[in-house]
Amino acid sequence: MNQLDGKVAVVTGSASGLGRGIAERFAQEKMTVVIADNRVAAAEAAAQEIEHDGGRAVAIEVDVTDRDSVIALADRVDAELGGASVLVNNAGVVSFSPISQAEEKGWRWIVDVNLFGIVYGLQTFLPRMIERGDDCHIVNVASLAGVVGGGGLQANRIQLGSTTPLLGAMYGYMATKHAVVAISETLARDLSGSRIGVSVLCPSHHESTNIYENSARYRPEAFGGPMTPEEIEATVSRIDREREETYGPRKKVVRFPDECAARVVRAIRESHFFIFTHPETRAAVEHRFAQVLAGFDDATGFTP
Repeated sequence: MNQLDGKVAVVTGSASGLGRGIAERFAQEKMTVVIADNRVAAAEAAAQEIEHDGGRAVAIEVDVTDRDSVIALADRVDAELGGASVLVNNAGVVSFSPISQAEEKGWRWIVDVNLFGIVYGLQTFLPRMIERGDDCHIVNVASLAGVVGGGGLQANRIQLGSTTPLLGAMYGYMATKHAVVAISETLARDLSGSRIGVSVLCPSHHESTNIYENSARYRPEAFGGPMTPEEIEATVSRIDREREETYGPRKKVVRFPDECAARVVRAIRESHFFIFTHPETRAAVEHRFAQVLAGFDDATGFTP
């Protein structure tokens, strides 16, 4: 999809973070951008700033966990702007989701936002794109977490010992992001040869996104309310330590949302499927797939 000028882009969860960076870049490409977010004041502020800088933007409230709300978003985009040519299913959260205790609310929230938010977006916008028959593109935002594993394997062997298990709470995030990659891969197959492109964005860490802080602060009361310090520690604070223990220390490369947004625009124009933002994380992906291939080696060598 080469022509972006004059097109309409809907970006969910774009009042802040990567979503806002992507929306701002679309506006620079002379697209009309829909800032779709459940935080109305923040969405309106983002749209006003884009307008102040010479872009075209409108803020629309949406709850991606509510199908009717997503349908209302699409109806308004159709009626007022002529329909979306680009959809970025960006809204996402991190939530306390342990596997060793009977916790359910955090799990329900992260699945509702990270998985069903994308399912509702696709089920609502994709049929309209197909019906219009124009050049369109969909970007589903997953994460590097969608293509890596926990890192605890070596040559397809689990590491046994006598230490006490130290279980974290990123299970829901990992599970939903793997699901987003799987949905996107299947969709790419089904859309092959059509006028609708699809990409999956797998970012690693960017500065100034505030996903951890916002997730901890704004988790709804129905799903447990704001996370406690203990939940935050179990959910997000161990990530960097565990990565370094598994893959060794690496030089931190600082990147910001605007750089990620530029990668997204290039991917749309050049029909890239996978969009990675941190080439230095390749080793983590290679490690995971080395375990998969080693599993096939074990299967080949099996003697009943």
